Amino acid sequence: MDLIQLVLELVKAKLDAFLGEAHEGHEGWVVLSNLVDHEGHPADGTKDKLVMYLANIQHETVIGTPGRTAVMGSGQYSIVAPPLYINLWLLIVANFSGKNYPDGLAMISRAIAFLHQNSYFTRENSPTLPAGIEKLALEMVNLDFTELNYLFGVSGAKYLPSVCYKIRLIPFRSDAVEGVLPTVKGLRAPQAE
Repeated sequence: MDLIQLVLELVKAKLDAFLGEAHEGHEGWVVLSNLVDHEGHPADGTKDKLVMYLANIQHETVIGTPGRTAVMGSGQYSIVAPPLYINLWLLIVANFSGKNYPDGLAMISRAIAFLHQNSYFTRENSPTLPAGIEKLALEMVNLDFTELNYLFGVSGAKYLPSVCYKIRLIPFRSDAVEGVLPTVKGLRAPQAE
């Protein structure tokens, strides 16, 4: 699995486990899926579920770029590309209709409560956090009616109760070495005369 999929599957699993505890005997409240397929038909397995889907990937520009060197061992340093930090925009949609609509409102309400109480995923509370990530920070994002209309229109779906979260600061790293720097040896401090 790639890094984005691992992060989204982790959030899905944690949220689904929480909702499953509240409703014993029922599993699979949350699915990671589009709402509709490419022809505009409802996606399989999304009816009466909370549907999580990736709405956007954004480069985080606020964080500074660390140095480009890394210790290789044996007195050498490698030149590597600095990590690229990204944010994932996650939309959680209550895909419930008819007599199940109130259940959908309850589910999205519980999802908001869970993500409010668990806005940070760390190694302590999430041992399956992908390698190279020390912490995931989730923050709710306010979308106005125009943005919601556009987002649902682009996805090909009709509006449903939803909430948007930004999963912040996911580091993308490359192991490719661009060069090697030897350690400087044998320099002496200038002597005073």
